[in-house]
Amino acid sequence: MVKKRLKCHYGGVSAIEYLDMLAKLGVGNAHPGGFGETMEQLKKYPIEKGKRVLEVGCGTGRTACFLAEQGCEVTAVDIRPEMVAKAIIRAEKQGVKVDFREGDVCQLPFENESFDVVMVESVTNFAEAQKAVSEYYRVLKPGGKLYDREVIRVKNMSTGVHRALCSFYGVSKIYSMDEWRELLEGSKFAVDFSGIHPFPLTMFEDQVQHPDPVHLSDKQSFMDPRIWQITARYDELVNKYHSYMGYTLMIGSKE
Repeated sequence: MVKKRLKCHYGGVSAIEYLDMLAKLGVGNAHPGGFGETMEQLKKYPIEKGKRVLEVGCGTGRTACFLAEQGCEVTAVDIRPEMVAKAIIRAEKQGVKVDFREGDVCQLPFENESFDVVMVESVTNFAEAQKAVSEYYRVLKPGGKLYDREVIRVKNMSTGVHRALCSFYGVSKIYSMDEWRELLEGSKFAVDFSGIHPFPLTMFEDQVQHPDPVHLSDKQSFMDPRIWQITARYDELVNKYHSYMGYTLMIGSKE
C-alpha cells in the first residue's frame, strides 16, 4: 500500500511496524472488505476491457493482476519496493502483464490525463490526502473515474479514541463522509458514495472466504513473535473501537 511513514505509536506498536507486518506477511487484501469487496465493486461498477487503469498503492498486486486478467491495461504503483517485488512475482505466476512501478501517491510519475480509471483501496488516508486526491484528478482523462475505498468516521470520537486510532495506523485524521466529500470536491471531482459498511473485526476473515492463490509472505515472518504481537494489538484496537468506524466506496468523476 502507498502509505506515508509516520513515527506514531499505540500500545508500544508503531505504525511503521504495522505496515512492515503487512509487507512481511504479503497480505494482498488488507483494505476494508478485502478482496471480496473488490470483486463486488467490479461487478457493480465494471471496467471495460482495454481501459487504461492505474492502481495506486497496489501492495502485492492482487487487484492489479485481477484487472489485467479481465483485459484492462494496468499500471500499478506502491511506495514500498518489497511490495513491488512481490507484485512482479505474482504477475509472473499468474501469467499477466502489469506495469508495476515504485512511486509516491502524492507525486505520481505519470503525465496529465494518462488513465481512464484510478483504483484506490485504503491508501489516500495514509498519505497527504489532499495532495493525493489532486494527483488522481491530474492523471485521469476527462470523463475518467476514481474508485477509492476508504475508512470513514461514522460517529463522533473523543480525543483519546481518535489519537489511539490515528497513532496505530499512522494517519493524521480519520475523516467523516462529509470531510471526504469536501476533499474530493476541492480537487474538482463530482462525488458519489456507494453505501456505508461496518468496519471488519479482523483483517484475516476475508483471507478465509477469498484465499489468495499466490503465497507471497516472507518465510521467516511466521516465526517472528513481533509480527503476532502487532496482529494482537490490531485485534485489541479494532474490538475496542470498531463501532466508531466504517468504510465506503467513493466514486469521483472528472468532468
